[in-house]
Amino acid sequence: MIKKEELFATEGMTSSDRSLHTPSNFARRNLLYVQEVGRLKSLRPHRCVREKLESYLFMLVLKGRGSLVAGGREFELQAGDCALIDCMEHYEHISDEQDGWELAWVHYYGNTAQNFYELFHKANGAVPVFSITDIEQWNELIGRLMGLQNDRSMLAELQCGELLLHLQYQILQNLSDSSGLKDEQEKQLLDSVREWLNEHYAEKDVPGALALAFSQRPEELDSSFAQYYGIHIEEYVDSRRFNAAKELLRFSIRPVEEVASLSGISDLASMQQMFQEKENMTAQEYRQKWAQWIR
Repeated sequence: MIKKEELFATEGMTSSDRSLHTPSNFARRNLLYVQEVGRLKSLRPHRCVREKLESYLFMLVLKGRGSLVAGGREFELQAGDCALIDCMEHYEHISDEQDGWELAWVHYYGNTAQNFYELFHKANGAVPVFSITDIEQWNELIGRLMGLQNDRSMLAELQCGELLLHLQYQILQNLSDSSGLKDEQEKQLLDSVREWLNEHYAEKDVPGALALAFSQRPEELDSSFAQYYGIHIEEYVDSRRFNAAKELLRFSIRPVEEVASLSGISDLASMQQMFQEKENMTAQEYRQKWAQWIR
């Protein structure tokens, strides 16, 4: 890790306080880890152009204005705007000539970074930019990451990994809060849909019965449900059915065939396939390993 305590100027363009980090082998294999974290103030207009970096960049505009080119599109950014960028792709960010910006950022990578980015990319409509309301809260998180770069210990890397996980959670939570479901009645409706699914997941033709119960088209309900909860109704129902099957296998002595029927899974073969895909074992093997009454 390299820490530069004082602010420094880069060719008279920017004033920066940043830390570079080289992760341990343990962090590379198991954690999200910081590659570079810092804050920057534009002293005069400048452009940063990069690509083909094995990294993800989260950047937050603290003050001022600028623009970002990513994914073949240009976005105008101002205070409170953020971006999450796949640095393997070409991107540019340019400070405004009249109102140069101040940025907080972190380059990070790790074992789940790509999967999270794909989730974010899909949830945000393939757009890298989003807005926040509490700049200080997000800036403080960057500050905590910066402070940890003085510590070379494994505990510090674990803390950084935890903070980066929290950053990713904050990003998805922010998208959920600003997803367009502002109407309280719509939120109440979707909460009621979830409660209905929790009670009726084992029934046949759940989408049809759900649409009938709430007097809405299945496609419209599914679209709103996925936007609000981040999961489609079919996936939610499958998850509820699989968890019910696991509970029955662990805490009852019902035959495996009956477990499939009671949990709403269409047949034993389908349940066995689910157990192979999700648990890498058969339903019988799951019961043998997890059921407390088998000794």
